[in-house]
Amino acid sequence: MNRRRERFRAGPIDKYSGVWPARTVVLAAVVLVVVAVLTSGCGGRKRVSVDSGGGVLPAQVPGGPVLVRVGLAEEQLEVGLRATGPCYVLADRERRRVGRSDGHTPITARRTATGVSWSVGGDQGRAATIVVQPIDPASCVIWEDQQYRGELILFPTVDGAGLTVANLVELEAYLCGVVPWEIGRPQRDALAALEAQAIAARTYTISHLGARQQRGFDVWASVMDQVYRGSADEHALCNEAIANTSGLVLRHGGDEIEAYYCSTCGGTTSTVEEVWPRAARPYLRSRTDARNGPRFCAGSKYYDWRVSWSRQQLEQILARTLPEYLDYMSNDARAAWAGTLFTPARGAVDRRRPGSLRDLTIVQRTTSGRIGRLDITTDAGTYHVRGDRVRWVLPPADANPVILRSALFDVELDLADGRPARVTASGHGFGHGVGMCQVGALAMARQGYSSVQILEHYYAGAVLEPVDLR
Repeated sequence: MNRRRERFRAGPIDKYSGVWPARTVVLAAVVLVVVAVLTSGCGGRKRVSVDSGGGVLPAQVPGGPVLVRVGLAEEQLEVGLRATGPCYVLADRERRRVGRSDGHTPITARRTATGVSWSVGGDQGRAATIVVQPIDPASCVIWEDQQYRGELILFPTVDGAGLTVANLVELEAYLCGVVPWEIGRPQRDALAALEAQAIAARTYTISHLGARQQRGFDVWASVMDQVYRGSADEHALCNEAIANTSGLVLRHGGDEIEAYYCSTCGGTTSTVEEVWPRAARPYLRSRTDARNGPRFCAGSKYYDWRVSWSRQQLEQILARTLPEYLDYMSNDARAAWAGTLFTPARGAVDRRRPGSLRDLTIVQRTTSGRIGRLDITTDAGTYHVRGDRVRWVLPPADANPVILRSALFDVELDLADGRPARVTASGHGFGHGVGMCQVGALAMARQGYSSVQILEHYYAGAVLEPVDLR
């Protein structure tokens, strides 16, 4: 048995710019501006959600608070709800009161051919959409033992047979259910990192209002967007960070930035258009995660990692993931970015049946050193896997985690009879690497950097500005 190693070849990276535009001000001063804005009723531009056309109630009321519709689940055939206090059942766009619960009495909803059937106590009915609204705004609605502030909306899943469950909640309350689940619950020495996370999460949310309107909500309550767990286990220091930064967002060219972030960048952040089929963004460029010293995220348990597969394990995985990759990239915009997806080994082959593994070759690296293109050769031909999607194509055999931790890795092949008998990936980091590195932000905070300095490091060129939260 012999061994071949696909060596790590890190490309050049952008230099850290070091300064922000002159109009950027320190956090304390901006907070004073926000207070004045909220008092005067004037502020920065606010984006609003729009109705999906699928029977979901409009999220925004002129002059009211910014509301977020969070998609909790789809395709639910039956939904049971309770509340921590009395609540109403409201029907359709008109929000007619059609039922009432004392909180303990469950509200049950099922999908019908045209909408939703509901029952609570002795009352029942049908509607296109129902809303469960606490009578006391301090109360929460309970679904699957999880408490949610605001309202829960139930409506038919778009192009599905079940119900979609969405939480309609004020932006700042939503952030209280996001920040501790995204960056954790550190001690006070990391408060600046929590403030940076709050600003990034607020910016991400506002920039994505209406982004998933075809599904009837704005953002998913998962890693598809931001992890959100309602009001469960809110953290006092995280809530303090959210309050300290209330109304602050990051903008570039007058628009909220795409404030992506990840767990551990592995020492170098990513350039967005090299990772995903996205337009280039000047504030999402690759940069070294350091300032005249060690990498900020070097202390992460995921800074270095190693995953190995036997040929049999990898062939079983690729039989599923390579056809999924072809399907995912079939979208016109993705296909244009990805280029050629498959080169057949011969004239007539079924590209959805990869067959035996023959080789893996790293063809291209991104600016940050991540996989730009990985060629996987099988009996059927060669699959050309682009960017961050390589993590979905090569998940660990034990599905822990469910996708590969990072695209920043080397490949080592143990060969037998000219074919890989074992494949090993040795890599760095956890996540896509775009934008803020959360572990790096925590380290920066503990080294005395402010939230402004953390944000300027990861989103160079963006500026802090207030948004009207009314």
